[in-house]
Amino acid sequence: MPAAPAIRRATLRDVDALAELRLAMLREIGSARDEAQAAPLLDAIRRYLLAKLATGEFVAWVAEADGQLVATSGLVFFERPPDADNPAGVDAYLMNMYTLPRWRGKGLATRLMDEAIRFAKGSAARRIWLHATEEGRPVYRKAGFRPTTKDMELVW
Repeated sequence: MPAAPAIRRATLRDVDALAELRLAMLREIGSARDEAQAAPLLDAIRRYLLAKLATGEFVAWVAEADGQLVATSGLVFFERPPDADNPAGVDAYLMNMYTLPRWRGKGLATRLMDEAIRFAKGSAARRIWLHATEEGRPVYRKAGFRPTTKDMELVW
């Protein structure tokens, strides 16, 4: 029987495992369909994590059981011009929420999300936003997130 997962903030020592978890998430949601691109994508993810974890521009938490990372969450902060609703102009984007399939349903996503929310509330940010899968929506709704229709994008 595996030990109960411990929740902790990710460090640079976690980069390889974090990159693998992100690639697994991208595969699962259909954003990494071309297996020929897996190795270059994994390398790009590693480079991003090494750079951004080191500077604090990306902050992540992990659930670890028996020396293996089994779930993760992350935050990226964006600074925009201030407005009346956000005088500091800082938003937090919750991303990279992923739990290995055999560890789902054990509350790990909620625990990781709670850490991220606590961290964001201790920052200048006044809003956390995210893109949710259908499977993740109930977790976010339970934490108080509500759907919006504001987002649009241009992709090239």
